[in-house]
Amino acid sequence: MRWSFLAALCVLAGRAAADEVVVRTSLDPPGGSVVGQPVRLHVDVLFPDAMPRPPRVRLGDAPGAQTLRFETQAVTLREAIGGRSYVGQQFEFVVFPRRGGTIEIPAAEITLIDAAGNTVGAAKGDPQRIGVTVPAGIDASGPVIAATAVTVSQSWEPDPNGARLKPGGALVRSVRRQAAEVPAMGMPDLAFSAPDGVRLYRDAPRSADRINRGSVTGERIDRVTYVFEKPGAYDLPPIVQPWWDLGGRQARAETLPGIRASVAAGPSEAPRRQGRSAAWAWVAGSIAAGVLLLGILSGRLRSRWAARWRRWRTDRSASEATARSELRRVARTGDARATYAALTTWLCRLPTDACRRVRADPRLAPPIQQLERALFRGDDDWSVEQGRLLRDAVADVHRDLTRGLVRAHPPALPPLNPPLPAYRADRSGR
Repeated sequence: MRWSFLAALCVLAGRAAADEVVVRTSLDPPGGSVVGQPVRLHVDVLFPDAMPRPPRVRLGDAPGAQTLRFETQAVTLREAIGGRSYVGQQFEFVVFPRRGGTIEIPAAEITLIDAAGNTVGAAKGDPQRIGVTVPAGIDASGPVIAATAVTVSQSWEPDPNGARLKPGGALVRSVRRQAAEVPAMGMPDLAFSAPDGVRLYRDAPRSADRINRGSVTGERIDRVTYVFEKPGAYDLPPIVQPWWDLGGRQARAETLPGIRASVAAGPSEAPRRQGRSAAWAWVAGSIAAGVLLLGILSGRLRSRWAARWRRWRTDRSASEATARSELRRVARTGDARATYAALTTWLCRLPTDACRRVRADPRLAPPIQQLERALFRGDDDWSVEQGRLLRDAVADVHRDLTRGLVRAHPPALPPLNPPLPAYRADRSGR
């Protein structure tokens, strides 16, 4: 009876505390926005007289938008409301509209915590609505960058102008993009492609965002490897990054030029046969010359096998099997960020249709969604046990995929939160 009475008192106290808490929700800019433009969502939570402990704030999914939480701490607020002093915090989210029309943002959910860290109640903000327009000259079929400034650059390894490429050789292309007030997670995937005779391997993207007094400069680095299968001349296409200039209010595009790569042929079979015939004629006349020729042939064979070994190692390190093995190894450690990076690499190396089916498979979709919530919204946890469950699910889904048994139920919307460290889950607020 005593414990039941205390529990009832706690519930009543929590309800009283929730009734006195003031929750305000606002948008910046308050009016409409263009597709891809970051919109700041502020959630103010105010307590009468004193704040026993910062609350946890969670924002649900907004269909048609990508929602991020700032890495910075919440701003402390002190106000007088109705002649009474209030203390609290302002929490900030960033919403990126990914389509035109009206986007509904659900009400923020606030969990109230007492000084001892116990949950004592809950409160809610007000739902919001964003009117999104698609400017002329912008294709909204994919994610769009909308910013006041965007810069794009690229580098090649090795230098294509001096590289002596042979079958099995490779070029690495790195593309760096920077945008004002747009984090790396808000930048779209680039459309890399390769001509016939060239295989394309894409690494997981990296970010190097910088935040200065609440202002973010996003930086994303995409890296791809082109592996040449046979001799010839290959035109590697240019890369185009379209964006909407918020200051000039016009559509712009940054273009990175492509290159022509020449891959030299190896020795032909006819000269090789002629060389061997002449060599055997020379061996008949001189044992010493024959020994020398055998040494030359041995060197050529070593060179050929070394080239094949390098090609095999390149194929193996960039294969789907290697990425899947690395994902299963990392997942069992319980490291959420490393697991998501390995998961992204594995999905990038699957064929497009297989990637879609695997991502939507009912055995993998729940743990992937839980991992994304733990990383990017902070409203869920990720543990070693959950990592092991993801590892086992990857093995099961891949085994069924090879047998053609995976039957996925496509989600209503594709996942919108890739793994980049500029924005992270704030575990002090849900």
